[in-house]
Amino acid sequence: MNRRTIGILHPGDMGVAVAVTARNAGHTVYWASEGRSAQTRARATAAGLLDAGSIAGICEGCEVLVSVCPPEFAGEMARAVASLGFRGLYLDLNAVSPRRSVRIGRDLEERGIRFVDGSIIGLPAKQRGETWIYLCGPHAEEAAACFGQGPLEVEVLEGEIGKASALKMVFAANTKGMAALRAAVLGAARELGVFDDLERQWARSGTPMARAVESVGHVAPKAWRFVAEMREISETFESTGMPGDFHRAAEEIFARLAPFRGVREIRLEEVLEKLAARAATKSDS
Repeated sequence: MNRRTIGILHPGDMGVAVAVTARNAGHTVYWASEGRSAQTRARATAAGLLDAGSIAGICEGCEVLVSVCPPEFAGEMARAVASLGFRGLYLDLNAVSPRRSVRIGRDLEERGIRFVDGSIIGLPAKQRGETWIYLCGPHAEEAAACFGQGPLEVEVLEGEIGKASALKMVFAANTKGMAALRAAVLGAARELGVFDDLERQWARSGTPMARAVESVGHVAPKAWRFVAEMREISETFESTGMPGDFHRAAEEIFARLAPFRGVREIRLEEVLEKLAARAATKSDS
């Protein structure tokens, strides 16, 4: 096996899962501690990642870079890496629209960087069969060799740059879009005074209220991450002729829930109050 030096940009929960998958495949994995929080440092240390100090250090010492960051920073990260002289293999695993992935890839290829369009579907898994890394493009097979031993699965898609991003967009449009819709339904029912009536009718229809409540409670601490992703999904839909307004509304729902970032225990009433407060503020303005 050809052992590679791989840099992870940046090791959040999902980035660490990607890094561990690369380490399990026998590769040496680095991260950059400069400007990162103590929590991120602890996470990277626990995962056994080596510290390159800075992004410049990663660019200088690694053959492969993997970008796992919020989608609004995907382009900025790619430009920074190119400006620092990196000329290896670059995997963009961020939740961006296919068109944006194509633009990022074109810019990097012009600088002599081999680009791979990728996406991640699933949660930061600790066992196989739960989360997949999808890759596509001329260098996808080379990138797939960086993984393969779990916990994340890897699959190469046939087709041009943008296909892996497209799969992520339509998948997340359903899962996260439905979570936003449930939040909006519960918020509206509360404000209209029919919350208990809705619960009773859902029970009659075979749809327990508990399922919707669980979904909203699960998504609220992570909603801040989904705001920009909804914009990417809207752009993706509009590029196909589909309306993007639904996911613009989902973007607003997640923005209202963003203050719950990192909160471990959330009561439904708190979530509904936050939705209503933001709605009132908007209607008054």
